[in-house]
Amino acid sequence: MLFEQLNPKKHDRNNFDCGVEALNMYLQRVANQDQRRSLTKVYVLADGKRVVGYYSISAHSVLRDHLPEDIKLASYKNIPFLLLGKLAVDKDYQGQGYGDTLIFHAFKNTLDAAEKIGILGMIVEAKDEVAVSFYKGFGFKRLQRSKNKLVLPLSVMKKLVE
Repeated sequence: MLFEQLNPKKHDRNNFDCGVEALNMYLQRVANQDQRRSLTKVYVLADGKRVVGYYSISAHSVLRDHLPEDIKLASYKNIPFLLLGKLAVDKDYQGQGYGDTLIFHAFKNTLDAAEKIGILGMIVEAKDEVAVSFYKGFGFKRLQRSKNKLVLPLSVMKKLVE
């Protein structure tokens, strides 16, 4: 299995089914367009042509006042982050650790980006409480005034990747 940027000529998106229609449709119909417009990058974990799982990552900012108290920066109004916009694993591969594999790949890409651009960490918007629990397991914390948006500072991410 290999991590690669989504390539519609190489990766079979049509048979991907993670059990969440919105995430299936994103990969099948929107992800490539978003990439072409430079709105996001979509990475797939592929077994040949078959997409085992994918995630999208893009630039994002968060209002300082929405951050948890322990990571607020007084001198900035908007704080730069990378947004883990989507993350999904095909039903045939769920429960085998591929979600962890995807998120650690996203962490590595985020840490690489942080060497080149200024960002404080990663933001994610979880679909539901099950997803919130998944992300909290990596140390993500809820943003203030938001039910399902969570944040993970680079400092925590570095410890996880090491």
